[in-house]
Amino acid sequence: MEKLSAEQFAATEGLQDWQVVGWQACTVFRTGDFATGLRLVDEIGRLAEDADHHPDLNLRYPLLEVRLATHSESALTDKDVTLARQISAAAEALGVAADPEAIAGSEVARTAD
Repeated sequence: MEKLSAEQFAATEGLQDWQVVGWQACTVFRTGDFATGLRLVDEIGRLAEDADHHPDLNLRYPLLEVRLATHSESALTDKDVTLARQISAAAEALGVAADPEAIAGSEVARTAD
């Protein structure tokens, strides 16, 4: 498992939906409605179980906040890169846009330390 700095994570291709806050990769998905949010949570759950790597999720109308980190390493790793890309692809397949700029005022930013 390779540890990544915030700069390395941010520079990795395919992670434009994500920002590093503290030692976690974070994003907000604008689901538009609660049912779509639940569908995205369900798909993230499937991906997380397949990877044996579990993000923190905060579902609220009309958005889903997601935090990723490898807790055993207290850092971002290649596992986070892989799962972040898969989560972004799942959101795109559901027609859900990421809004990583929304992180600054979100619960994610307040609890990422």
